[in-house]
Amino acid sequence: MPWWAWSLRFAGLGWYIALCILAGIVGGYFLDRWLGTKPLFILVGILLGTVVAFYGVYRMVAPLMSMEKNGGSPRNSNTGSRS
Repeated sequence: MPWWAWSLRFAGLGWYIALCILAGIVGGYFLDRWLGTKPLFILVGILLGTVVAFYGVYRMVAPLMSMEKNGGSPRNSNTGSRS
């Protein structure tokens, strides 16, 4: 894979993390306004957005890591086998 493809992939991961956390904050803000609980749902949204973001990053990076281990051929993740 060329260097620029790796760069685009990692830039996309950064955007994914930022958008997941931002979505949690915005959702928490509107829930707090609607229910009248000032910082509660913003904090829950930050926590939930962070968990979702890093789980998604793990799912996106795991095939790349196995590709490096296998010498460039991606593992078929649809089979469900763990090798």
